[in-house]
Amino acid sequence: MQIVHLNYPSQYQMDLDPTSVAVGYFDGVHKGHQEVIQEAINEAEQRKIKSAVMTFNPHPITVIKKAPLKDFLITSLDEKVNILKDMNVDYLFVVTFNHDLAKLSPEEFVNKFFIEMNVKHVVGGFDFSFGHKGAGKIQYMDDYSNGQLTYSVVDKVTYEGEKVSSTRVRDLLTEGNMSLVSKLLGRPFTLTAKVVHGEKRGREIGYPTANLDVDSSHKLPKIGVYAVKVYVNQQPYYGMANIGYNPTFTDDVERPLVEVHIFDFNQSIYNETIEVEFHHYIRPEEKFNNVEELIEYMKQDEAQTKNFFKIQR
Repeated sequence: MQIVHLNYPSQYQMDLDPTSVAVGYFDGVHKGHQEVIQEAINEAEQRKIKSAVMTFNPHPITVIKKAPLKDFLITSLDEKVNILKDMNVDYLFVVTFNHDLAKLSPEEFVNKFFIEMNVKHVVGGFDFSFGHKGAGKIQYMDDYSNGQLTYSVVDKVTYEGEKVSSTRVRDLLTEGNMSLVSKLLGRPFTLTAKVVHGEKRGREIGYPTANLDVDSSHKLPKIGVYAVKVYVNQQPYYGMANIGYNPTFTDDVERPLVEVHIFDFNQSIYNETIEVEFHHYIRPEEKFNNVEELIEYMKQDEAQTKNFFKIQR
């Protein structure tokens, strides 16, 4: 997959192959998004042209509201890239969302980001809007393009009678409902982050942890302990993760910490980037009276995690 970064007005036009492009922010790349992207891939195959996804960075809300996002994004840009690579998309267009871009009329946006970029077919979700104040609707693409490209609209995708949406996924993450999150995403919720130095308390009590440097804009699941699968240098391991404030040891943690204990693992992975899949919520975080009580609960957490993954003990 070739990644093309576009920054209007300084750079938006390139000598590109003809493409069928799926357009949207695609936070989470959930089942609904996947339908839109697959439609663009299918159209590309039929026309014997390249498939593409066009997304935006940063999230438009940060520019429009002039404030950074906190605990919001289901997927970072890097996580989104990895998912799209697995879908075998040919191009990823990453458009820098800025105030100049936000001022474009729907016609200007279509001309500069579709027609001048050799896009032959555009696919969007039924509720996708673009252009100044979201005035552009995918359903009126013929008007904006003067018939210079074709388009298709993908209807809403539902699961158990409800629309699959990024908002729904965020709500389920807040509830810790990882099973339903996995069904809506088509894969487990994953945090991809660098391992950084922590307080090293876990090592002292027999449960060393990898502390993840997760950006504050990234959505975190409900505070508590989770059964996780961890990929280190693409090798899979099982483990358990704690998202929380370490109340047994301190009361001055501002943002939840993400700490992962990997079973049967003793490598040094500081400054390495790992992937952590969240499969099952075990229990809430608790403040214990002493370290011994904490260790007893961690032993129970380990047993529950191994039981969940059917790991022989």
